[in-house]
Parts: sequence; structure tokens; C-alpha cells
Amino acid sequence: MIIEYRKPSAALAPFVDHLWEKQVDVTGIIPYDIETIFPEDQTVLTYSLGIEYFRSHANTDHFQPINGIQLEGLHQAPNFYKHQPGIHIFGVKFRVGGLFAFLPSPISATNNESSAADTLLPDLPSLRLTNNFDERCETIEAYLLAHLIEKQAKKYLKLLLMLQELEGDSTSMPSSYKTLSRLFQEVIGISPKEYVQIKRINQSLALFASTKDIKSQDLADQLGYYDSAHFINEFKKYTGKTPKSLKNSLFDMKDSEFIDEFKQYISPEHLLHYTSIFHKNS
Repeated sequence: MIIEYRKPSAALAPFVDHLWEKQVDVTGIIPYDIETIFPEDQTVLTYSLGIEYFRSHANTDHFQPINGIQLEGLHQAPNFYKHQPGIHIFGVKFRVGGLFAFLPSPISATNNESSAADTLLPDLPSLRLTNNFDERCETIEAYLLAHLIEKQAKKYLKLLLMLQELEGDSTSMPSSYKTLSRLFQEVIGISPKEYVQIKRINQSLALFASTKDIKSQDLADQLGYYDSAHFINEFKKYTGKTPKSLKNSLFDMKDSEFIDEFKQYISPEHLLHYTSIFHKNS
């Protein structure tokens, strides 16, 4: 499996987290049966350039084939993926709310959905004729820069300033809560409370990955929960698992195997981002 990542240009950096590509040769091996991505606050534009892959939202009962160009919206329950040899997927992962700056229709329409992207983004370029990952990045970046909606971008950047205050202290809300709440619903499609919950669950997953024997009470304390019962209930709400059941399924792995396996549950860039924040602040 070949995975590539690239940071966006400076002009797109406020809106796009990174560009990525995943490819498995037709004779290659997929290192997992089902890839589980727990709730994330970001949206992804994906191009399926090879054989189709399959997605199911919230459970593993209804896998649907994915091909062509899709928008994967913010999801508040796990997404499950089945890949097969021959996949070739190119993606653009937007920062939280970043897609709003390019989208003329309500962002909430994308939440928890995988939708045909051309119904929401006009005149998307074809990437099939380009030769390599860098060329695909340059093509899609040129498209996004040409389709940036100034009015939407201003609202998004206003929200970013408020988010900085929220990130500084996730236990309190800015004084202008009504404005914040309205912008959240418009730009991200969820409430500030839901946003904080998803962020804390992602942080707890990353802490699990870096310290697999950490106790639920310690996680609850580090992440600002009232008590461990509150944390466990919220963890199960967003992941479908209790911290104990997740830990039991991973406990016997060696450290390197543990991290490799954990990439089924949280995307590598989230894992690296949150663990780096944790080590920096510890």
C-alpha cells in the first residue's frame, strides 16, 4: 500500500488541511479487513481513480460502493471502509468548516453522508489524465482557488477566530455564544457542544494510541470530563465501543503493532496531530 501526503499551498492553508493519496496494486495486499474511522470534524473530497471501494456509516450492515468523485461529510458516528487490491484514491481533507468557503449550498447537507461531489461543487476537474500525485495536487488546488467564495470565506475566517478561543479552553464558551452557535450551524453544520465532544473523543483515541494502558478515569481527567461515567457514555455514543472493550481488543499487541492497528480507528494524520499536542503539553 502506497500512501502519500502533501500540505496545501499558502493560499489554501486556512481552508485545507492536506492532500493525500492511497494506492494498492492489483497484486497487492490490504492489511486489514475493515478500516474504521471514528467521528471526525473534517470533510474530504475523494476521487476514486481505480477499482471501487465500499463505505458503511454507523454500522457494518450496509456497505455501498464508492466510485467517481465523492464528498465525505463530517461524521458523528464511525465510518467503515472495505478496500480491495486495485484501489487508487486521491483526497483533499478540508479543515473543520473549510469546505464552506467553496460551497454555495448548506454545509449540513454533507454531514454523515457520502455524496456525488458534482451535485455540490460545479465543474470539478478530471484527474484521470494527470501523471502523478503532485500533478493531481496542482490541478485540484488551481480549481479550489478559482472557486473560493469570498463571502463564505469571510464567515469561515470569523469562525476560526472564535475557535481559537474555544481551543484555548474547551470547558468555556465565548461570550458571544449566540453568534458562535449560529456560525457553527452555518459553517460546520453542528453545534459548538457537538464540536467539542468530537474533538475530545479524537483526543482520547490518540491518547489510547500513545499510552494503551491508560485508565478511563485518567482520560476523563485529562480531557476535562465531569467524571469517568460521563466520558464512557460519550465515548460509546461516538464510537460504538466502551473504552474498556477497545482497550481489551488492542491490549496484547506490541507497541508497533498497536499503532499500526490503531490506524484502523483514527487516521494517521489525526493520530500524529493529537499525540504531538499531548506530548507538547505534558
